[in-house]
This record gives sequence, structure tokens and C-alpha cells, in this order.
Amino acid sequence: MKISNYKSSLIILSIFAVLSVTALAEGKRSPQYGECMDAVDYGAFKNTQWASCGEQELKLQDATLNSEYAKLRKSLSPEQRELLIKGQKSWLKYREDWCRFDEQGPSAPGGIAGYVFCLLEITDKQIDLIKDLQF
Repeated sequence: MKISNYKSSLIILSIFAVLSVTALAEGKRSPQYGECMDAVDYGAFKNTQWASCGEQELKLQDATLNSEYAKLRKSLSPEQRELLIKGQKSWLKYREDWCRFDEQGPSAPGGIAGYVFCLLEITDKQIDLIKDLQF
């Protein structure tokens, strides 16, 4: 009986963790993302549904990142541009490696949903950083 209660508690905590991550990022997310997340069958506890919503949103965030990156790159000297490109390539590797860790790590929800949520969070931060560097 205690094991069943433990599993139930873990499931509830995982759902709250996902909802918290979603709420924190809500200001940066598209309306489509909110609609997708609202349509997830939480009773079924399906990471793949969350991941699907996140993957759709990641396409939008990556487009924003690329647009902001292009704006910044145009404003830089050739030397700065070269360093920016090198830094961005390193950042892409970091993002992938860190989020693969997150996918396997101890945090909820883990799995593919954890991986995609991680990509979204780190991409948001990079967009903000690049916007702050534009002049």
C-alpha cells in the first residue's frame, strides 16, 4: 500500500513540476503552445504529448533565435562576427549536451519531455542574451 501511495505522490509531484515550468515560461510562449498544453491528457501522464507541444514551440523559438542572431551578426565587425559564430556553435553543443543530461537526469518530468523543456528554457535565455547585445 505504501508503494502505491509513493508512486501516486511522484506522479502528482511530476505534474506540478511540469505545470510550474510551463507557468514560468508562459510569458515567452506562443498562444498555440498554451492551447497544446491545455489539451494534454494529464490523466494519462503522457510525456510524449508534452514533448510534442514543446517541439512545436521550439521551432518558433529557434526561428526567433535565428532572426535575433542575424540582426546581431549584421551589426558586428568581421572580427566580432567570427567570434560570435564560434560562440554560437559552442552554445549549440552546450545546449544539446546539457539537455541530454537533463533528459536522463533526476528532475521531473525527465525523458523526452524533460529534454524538450530544457531546450526551450536554454533557448529563451540565449534569445534574451542576444537581444541584450544588439545596439
